[in-house]
Amino acid sequence: MEDTTSFAKVLADPAERTLLGAHIIGPQAATLVQPLIQAMSLGLTVDQVARDVLYIHPALTEVVEQALLDL
Repeated sequence: MEDTTSFAKVLADPAERTLLGAHIIGPQAATLVQPLIQAMSLGLTVDQVARDVLYIHPALTEVVEQALLDL
């Protein structure tokens, strides 16, 4: 999309690697935050969500994947 105004940030506990929250601003932000909400409610680690989930390419959900992989 070559969007230069959107933003995605995920927050995690550094010791437990559990997801604490996220900020997503931009197109489809509500849709993009949904898998993170599910991960938090299931108690998944950021590593599980980043590496054990299959992200479609090319798709906007890769923004979430990249934010998780950067942790």
